[in-house]
Amino acid sequence: MKYLLCLSLTFYFSLMLAQQKEIVLVGTMHMLPKRLKNSYKPLFKKSLAYQPEAIFVETVRPEDSLSWAYLKNGHNESLKNFYQYSLKVREEFDFNQDTLEHLLSKDFQQMTKDDFKKICLSFAYQLDYPNFYYYRYVQDYFPEGHKKSKRHENYELSRKLALKLGHKKLYASDDQQTNAEFHQHWQACEKAIDKTPVKRKEKKIIRKIVLREVFPSIFGRYGIVNNKPKHLELLDSLSGLKYTDMEQPDCAKAVDYFKQRNKRFAYNLGRQIEANTFRKNILFVGASHIVGLKKELNKQFPNIKVILFNEL
Repeated sequence: MKYLLCLSLTFYFSLMLAQQKEIVLVGTMHMLPKRLKNSYKPLFKKSLAYQPEAIFVETVRPEDSLSWAYLKNGHNESLKNFYQYSLKVREEFDFNQDTLEHLLSKDFQQMTKDDFKKICLSFAYQLDYPNFYYYRYVQDYFPEGHKKSKRHENYELSRKLALKLGHKKLYASDDQQTNAEFHQHWQACEKAIDKTPVKRKEKKIIRKIVLREVFPSIFGRYGIVNNKPKHLELLDSLSGLKYTDMEQPDCAKAVDYFKQRNKRFAYNLGRQIEANTFRKNILFVGASHIVGLKKELNKQFPNIKVILFNEL
């Protein structure tokens, strides 16, 4: 009897683990310098082997009006131009959700030039930045993706991986609602700590980061070292201004805004993972956000298993 009970419990927990949703966090370097143009290759290879069912990217969701209120006049020229283009499309294009779903149900090889045009216009109408550019990518590079390195995470990781796996959509999950405030206090913090012991602390962290990257970069492992736990901690401390110990008001506010972004980012991720049917998920995001996102995901969504790229 005890044996049967143990066997039943073992089977039950094995089944639960098999059904548990998970997300792999992959730290990126955004745009690579030319001398490190192939650094995304090992990240792509390992991500492909994982075979994710959903790919999340560091872009704001179409419905996030507060983030777009900032981005439409923000520092990213591509997003600014896309926002203006979306306004123009809304004036001229007759969007229909059923038509879009029908077009997306087709295999890529069955889509015509007119289909791709309507799909791109539909995503532009919806302010869906990642999928607008994904379908332009599919149209240009189907079926194997581009061959020559374009050095950017969107090309080298998310779009190329999605095409390779035959995914019909990418999933936006970022939040930039308070980025303007973050940059304002970040700049004020930098001025406040100039020529102080805290500034020397910042330079020491930068030196540690660079020294950790030098030799791996020579052997094409720049992307790999950026996903090592110790390196992620250094990046989190530097980009999140945590090394300042928040002794100066502007530094404290900048740290808080950095944490707020990670908190909302994690919420966007978790809610979408819970809502969809996919078990294996992957996120490509600037490496400095990994530590904060892992902490927030574990806190807000304990039922979702969080895996660092280094653990694959």
